[in-house]
Amino acid sequence: MAERPIRVHELPSCDSTQDELRALAAAGAPVFTSVRADVQLAGRGRRGRSWEAQAGTALLVSILLRPERPAHELPVLSLAGGVAAVECARSFGADAGLSWPNDVVCAGRKLAGVLAELGPEGCVLLGIGMNLAAQASDLPPADRLTPTSLLLETGAAPSPTAALGALLDALRPLASAFDAEGPGAIAARARPLDTLAGSAVQLRLASGGLVEGTAAGIADDGSLLVRAPGGGVLTYASGEVVRLT
Repeated sequence: MAERPIRVHELPSCDSTQDELRALAAAGAPVFTSVRADVQLAGRGRRGRSWEAQAGTALLVSILLRPERPAHELPVLSLAGGVAAVECARSFGADAGLSWPNDVVCAGRKLAGVLAELGPEGCVLLGIGMNLAAQASDLPPADRLTPTSLLLETGAAPSPTAALGALLDALRPLASAFDAEGPGAIAARARPLDTLAGSAVQLRLASGGLVEGTAAGIADDGSLLVRAPGGGVLTYASGEVVRLT
């Protein structure tokens, strides 16, 4: 069966591509409908952070997924977004990797981030921001990872349209594999891209608690494996990681 064409809504500006896509999803938009903006006035990332970018210097997009899996498996789609963004960045020459669960990094510098939110009727809104043509002076200060861009990493930057095409090319087979095989298919694609394995890490949990240990890979459900100082391996489905070494 031929793949259905992808509908891309391109906006000069909006408050949030996530909010624009949520309205389209509620109106019955098909899978992979995408909203791309040159500027977001109230873009957001994980844990309520803002995502800021100068006009035309970043890919700012939200993509609609309509997964055919149980609700408890859907969190792994955040990881899938990270994998797709890494593969997109690599297609333009960046030495990019994945910092669990969904930051795209180049030598510890943050190139892109992913925000996955549940939408109407069990759909998933996958928001991705990737710095493309930003100079160092264009990038806002960060509280965790120094930001970077494809221009800074490779000396060249694709257009937002070209970057979106590469991102969708990477995401579509991931979404199909997830529907057919479940979270394990995403975890298998993520492991070779994992930049944390073997590193000392600190994990901040949603409860505010802190966990320290050695990152020990990615579990089949997409969770982070952490080896505790005592030797046992613990599994964490969510949290914010800081690499210590």
